[in-house]
Amino acid sequence: MAAARNKPGHKLKGWAAKASPLLWLTVIIPTAVAVLYFGLIASDQYTSESSFVVRSSKNQTALSDIGAILQGAGFSRAQDDTYTVREYMQSRSALQELERGLPVRDFYEVKGDIFSRFNGFGLFDSREAFYQYYIKKIGINFDSISGITTLGVTSFDAGESAQINNALLKQGEALINKLNTRARQDTIRYAQEAVKVAEERVQKAAGNMTAYRTEHGIFDLKAQSEVQMGLVSKLQDELIVIQTQLDQVRAVTPDNPQIPGLKAREQSLRKEIALQMRMISGGGSNSLTNQAADYQRLYLENELAEKQLAVAVTSLENARAEAERQQLYLEVVSQPSVPDMPQLPQRIYNIIATLIIGLIVYGILSLLIASVREHKN
Repeated sequence: MAAARNKPGHKLKGWAAKASPLLWLTVIIPTAVAVLYFGLIASDQYTSESSFVVRSSKNQTALSDIGAILQGAGFSRAQDDTYTVREYMQSRSALQELERGLPVRDFYEVKGDIFSRFNGFGLFDSREAFYQYYIKKIGINFDSISGITTLGVTSFDAGESAQINNALLKQGEALINKLNTRARQDTIRYAQEAVKVAEERVQKAAGNMTAYRTEHGIFDLKAQSEVQMGLVSKLQDELIVIQTQLDQVRAVTPDNPQIPGLKAREQSLRKEIALQMRMISGGGSNSLTNQAADYQRLYLENELAEKQLAVAVTSLENARAEAERQQLYLEVVSQPSVPDMPQLPQRIYNIIATLIIGLIVYGILSLLIASVREHKN
């Protein structure tokens, strides 16, 4: 009988009998459940990883590490657009697009153990519930130093993880192409609208100038002013000659019969000069002086409109040339991997973690219970 009591089986049974209910609840049972689940039930999960960088053809600030290498190759990273791609890959829109080409829901609903797969107990069957489950299987990490984004997709099959990863990369590239197309269209459209507005201004200014010239009989105000001033100058020269002749005749022969003719010529010249001067600088609406302000305003408006049209046309040509070049690229650094061993679950780690946490909880509760008992005593 003594030998039987000393056998290991009897020692184990004796230890189990002496174990307190608290130890069973906090350590033994949770650890046994963890061993059972992670050792026998939990399904293997495979993570496919890929990496990419969103680059731009525009010159940007200096980068470090691989970003500097990429910039040395003729392009630079576009960090803001990387965030855009990352948010899109984790969006409901990306999931809907993904489901058009792959049976994503079947990947997560049919395979896997009852605790790991989606809707294992048949309680949640909505699209939103699946999205909340799916988003936990997608991991995207952005390295702000190198500019590289790592995409990780986890599922119950290595090939299916790689399929989803590859599809997400293609959708990200499609988004970048869409952004490029939209930017090109907007740039050209705005430039075309600017050209159209400039053409309308040129037509309006030219029409106003033509109407003014027709109404006032003016083709070139500057040339016409020069002609009239030249005419006045000639009349004044002739008047000086007539006055000189008249003075000479009066001095030699005061009763000379040429004097009345010279006086008449002198008066005629004075009237013509006065008339020409009124046409140039008089107060009438048809004087060149009064017409100069309106004409100059119309002339400047026409010149400004033509210059704006030339600038708009140049901008349109530049916009079209810029549109020929793609502004953003999604460059895949490493293709989606097909893992040959599962990354999840971490069986040993989870079992040991359960044991350690159970022991910690057991120790804390034991101290609390002992403290309460001591306080009562």
